[in-house]
Formats: sequence, C-alpha cells, structure tokens
Amino acid sequence: MTHDEAMNRLFSEYEIADQKRYTDFFLSQLSDSNWNSGLYVYAAMKTFPKHVFSSEETHTNRRTDPCHICSSYRENINDESKYHTCFFVAGLKANDIYKRFYVLNHINNFDNAICINDYDFTMFREILLFLQEAELEATIRDIQKLMKKSNFYKHLLDRMKSNGMTKGASSVANEKIQFILEALGVCGVLHTENQKAPFYEYINLAVAPRSSRNSDWAYPVDFWRGQHGIDWDAFDYWFGGYKELKDLNKQRAHPETLIEE
Repeated sequence: MTHDEAMNRLFSEYEIADQKRYTDFFLSQLSDSNWNSGLYVYAAMKTFPKHVFSSEETHTNRRTDPCHICSSYRENINDESKYHTCFFVAGLKANDIYKRFYVLNHINNFDNAICINDYDFTMFREILLFLQEAELEATIRDIQKLMKKSNFYKHLLDRMKSNGMTKGASSVANEKIQFILEALGVCGVLHTENQKAPFYEYINLAVAPRSSRNSDWAYPVDFWRGQHGIDWDAFDYWFGGYKELKDLNKQRAHPETLIEE
C-alpha cells in the first residue's frame, strides 16, 4: 500500500467513524488488563491534514522515503501480522498513516457490544482526581508514580495476575497508566498553553518535541505540569455526553496563582 492509497483509506474510515464508539472503547478498558490505541488515533485525526505524499528527497524513489508532512513512508513496510497485539493488547501509539488506518478500520468494523461498567467510571474519576489534586509543579511522571497508590493500579495488578501474568505485571500496569495519560493529552484534556496540539492545531506527532532528550512520553502530555490542570472544554468534547461523569467537580484543587511558563 502506498502513502496516498493509505491516506484515502484512512480518511474514508475517519469520516464514517462514530466518536462515541471510540470513547466507549477507551472507558470500557480502564478495568481491563488490555489496552487499545483507538481513542489516541481517532483524537489525533481531529486536525490531521489530508495530503499527498511530499518528500524532501527529490532525487530518490525509495519505499522508505518519509513524507515531510506526516513522516509516513512512501510505501508500507510494516509487519501487519503484529498490528493486533501492538494496538489492541499493548495499546502502543500509532503515529503513521498505515497503522492508523488499521486501528480505525478494525474499530469501525468491530461487531461485539462495548460494555462500560460502573467500575470503569469509578476508575476514570479516580484518575481525574489525581490530576486535579496535583501540586502545581508536578510532572506527568509524578502523577504516574502517585497512581501506584490508587485503587486503579491495584485493580490492574489483580487483573493481570488473574490472567496468569506472574512476572512483569507492575511494569505493564505502569505502561497502561502512561498510555491512558498520553491519550488524554492527544485528546486535549492535558496540555500546556504552548503545547495545544493536536486537539487545537496540527502537529506531526511522529516527530513532535520532547521535554527532554531521554523522555519516552508522548507530546503534549510530556510538557504538562499540575499548574496546567484539566482542559474541561476538551474533556466535555469527548466525555460530556456521559451522565455518569456529569457531576464532576471541575474546580481546580489548587486555586493558587499559576506559575509563569
């Protein structure tokens, strides 16, 4: 599949996608040991521009020439046999158009009922409370560490161990917390004043800046601090339709003067 073929297929899937299906999937897996990339991908498409392949490598015609707009290769060279595990079990980030097409196509054609239980909403509310109560200078890594004391984290470990994961459960649980927070960043729920993409404007997530050279966190949540709080407008865009979340207290837990960036 070429870049332009994938681009057309990707937008065909995006145009028929039901936003609630993606938020339902996100919420329904909070109490599950698996994680999928659906909402991350769907949210990243909000400001993603439809375009034809454009390369700065004008004198080559290699399959691996990257598009300078989205960084996807001229042709797909990925091993698609690994896609399901990567994006529907491990929940890895999908930042090229071939992977995004796979994720959207899979979820758009998912026939089974998506069931969100009360515990999913309880877990989501707990995550939001950690973010609301964060100290002003707390980083997203601090939030991840604090959440190791949460009922959410304990539940994840129990689910993983009950599924036979005797080794590495703690590491996988930490990764899931990271993927959840990164998805909220791409949704625009967690961002800074200077890093508002991709909810408010386009950015190429494949080459987006990092807060430090060694950071393995995705943009924009990598730059988030407790002082930035939650963008409730973006939150309502995605989750405002759930009656179970209507009574959230949206006031800042720390109303002190914000630190200048």
